[in-house]
Amino acid sequence: MSFVKVEKNQSSAPSEVEMKKAMVESGGEPGECTGTNAARTLTYTGAVNHTVYENKLIEIAKGKRTSWNFVWADAKAA
Repeated sequence: MSFVKVEKNQSSAPSEVEMKKAMVESGGEPGECTGTNAARTLTYTGAVNHTVYENKLIEIAKGKRTSWNFVWADAKAA
């Protein structure tokens, strides 16, 4: 399971619906989304190109390249 954390920079973090829609359109399978307007974390499975996801999210949530900070990670099962 992997996750992406989207943190507020110039705009509040996108909604759970926006983040999941962008993930589906980027070829990933979204899981649980947690967080607040300051930062939201979405778990996902699948091979997702980070740039494609970021661009899709900017398009869907009507943001800009500087709206949010993205933190990507692969969580390994214990």
